[in-house]
Amino acid sequence: MTGDPRLRASLLAWFDREKRELPWRGTRDPWAIWVSEVMLQQTTVQTVLPRYPKFLKRFPTVETLARARLDTVLAAWSGLGYYARARNLHRAARTVVEEHGGKIPEDPEVLRGLPGIGAYMAQALSAIAFGRPALPVEANVRRVVSRIEAADVTPEAVARLVSRKRPGDSIAALFDLGQIVCRPRNPACGACPLARSCRARARGIVDRFPPRRTARPARPLYRCVAAAVSENGRILVRRRADGFLAGMWELPGVEADVLSVARARFRSRFRAAGRALLGTVEQPIAGKRVRVEIYSTPAPASRPGDRWMTAAEIEASASPSLTKKIARRVSPAPRERRRIGR
Repeated sequence: MTGDPRLRASLLAWFDREKRELPWRGTRDPWAIWVSEVMLQQTTVQTVLPRYPKFLKRFPTVETLARARLDTVLAAWSGLGYYARARNLHRAARTVVEEHGGKIPEDPEVLRGLPGIGAYMAQALSAIAFGRPALPVEANVRRVVSRIEAADVTPEAVARLVSRKRPGDSIAALFDLGQIVCRPRNPACGACPLARSCRARARGIVDRFPPRRTARPARPLYRCVAAAVSENGRILVRRRADGFLAGMWELPGVEADVLSVARARFRSRFRAAGRALLGTVEQPIAGKRVRVEIYSTPAPASRPGDRWMTAAEIEASASPSLTKKIARRVSPAPRERRRIGR
């Protein structure tokens, strides 16, 4: 890789002094690094930190995850959201065991053939777990490199900052530099080890990089109505059949973009006109704001696989955070044939 070796040395020296102490650092176990990369997709470090060691304790190797039931994996993933990541990780673990003898591939092109692994993650695993000269580029790397170059990012520009001897540490250093120093707003340029070589800083145009992309549209509001059915201190839940929450436990309900439509569908399906509104819960899910109105209803016609769970059982089950939040809100006190709102 070409470029100024002093620049790479300055970056690594800064990293050795200032790197964040994170539980997936300091290991060369490809499985532990893979799990961290999947968890950190679309999820903050602070959300991942308490859940990562618990997940690895439950599934310490790719073989243990491959052998596990999907329901068990989804329950262990609870609180991290974007459950398709857990389903893909489960499928990928089985593929690694069945087709690669339990050995995680090093080649980024082979890694890309596994479920849930895209171009960025394949490059990141190859660099961090196996020390290969790969060039993963995510938001922090893009910001640092685009400001150094005062231009959009190219693979060649990233390569100039990556040490051949320590590619994984170089990438981790760029991650941390973007998080701690080269922030999107109010970057701490005085603390940056690359400041003297930063073309955007020299020209006073740091705020222009990386080039702005089309603004994201506001999250759409998606409305749902759920039935809180309780008997003997337990709540009725059903397993989601499809969609990004497939396999998760939810309260029976209906969905629609328009609240009046959702309410009409709910009344028709559950014969619940006039029942008391127990509350409203809102939560962002997969790029949408989901607002759920919760009503007390009699038990609907049962379906195969319906379960009655206490709030504590829902908390420990493969249920999305929204279901757990609703269960905590409406959890009834045990009482024979008692229904919420009666």
